[in-house]
Amino acid sequence: MGITDNNFEDLVSNWPLFKDRMVVFLGAGASMGAKNLRGERLLNAYELRNALWEKFKHNPTSGLFNPEELRLMTLEHAAAIIEAKTGRVALSEYLVDAFSCDRPLWQHIALSFLSPRSMFTTNYDELVELGYRVRGGTILDVIPNDRDAYPNRTALYKPHGSLTHANQPVGKGGLVITQFDYLEMITEYRQMLQRSMTGFGNTCVIVIGYSFGDMDIGAELYSLRQQSKGIPWYAVFPRSDPQVRKMYSNRFGIEQIDATFEQFMQELDTRVSFIPEQYKYPGRTTLISTDIIQA
Repeated sequence: MGITDNNFEDLVSNWPLFKDRMVVFLGAGASMGAKNLRGERLLNAYELRNALWEKFKHNPTSGLFNPEELRLMTLEHAAAIIEAKTGRVALSEYLVDAFSCDRPLWQHIALSFLSPRSMFTTNYDELVELGYRVRGGTILDVIPNDRDAYPNRTALYKPHGSLTHANQPVGKGGLVITQFDYLEMITEYRQMLQRSMTGFGNTCVIVIGYSFGDMDIGAELYSLRQQSKGIPWYAVFPRSDPQVRKMYSNRFGIEQIDATFEQFMQELDTRVSFIPEQYKYPGRTTLISTDIIQA
């Protein structure tokens, strides 16, 4: 079943104009459905907060852990308390274990063939890197801090760190998890966003699975969008709500496409054909059975 969405139709009709000036921004929703090496779903922020607290802070002698006891405590605040109790190593090791995957989802392979100018992700996981690895070739440059990208490679900016750099300090690839980590990194976000969106006034940005819920990166992304609205930006997430669409369009200047990441990549390829035959969606079952992608 195809996507029925006027904003998607606009993107498709403008594809010849936008395809070579595209930047992709990935939030937590872009990893939804993936499983780690233990076969467990990757946790969202709420689930991660609860899992960390139950593992490192909850006293089992007081009975079963009830997430309601944390009330409105954020993940960042909970992680800071846990770090004060356990130190950094145990916290980082837990995150590496929770988010390590050995295969991408189909949409991450598809993303590699979309060939964006650059990408920016708030995720720790390495699903994008795994997708590019299936494609082959040295064409992805993972950037966990504020530096220039290597020439002739697609830059993947990861301001919250990456699993392979988890033992490094924050700002050098270490995982951003506590409120103090965010305070250290907040000055880096603007530079990294500006680097990832070089010439953002002439860039078509596609935001996938990101809710603008965090005030640090969300504020910088909002600021960049307000500075220039010369080319449409799109946000891809599955929600059919006229008021949500209106809010994104009027306040963010971003047009929402009601689709999951997988649906979006599948339908876009159907319409403009950018994925090689052996990796197209109809062959997904074969890719799963040969252990190239996750089910």
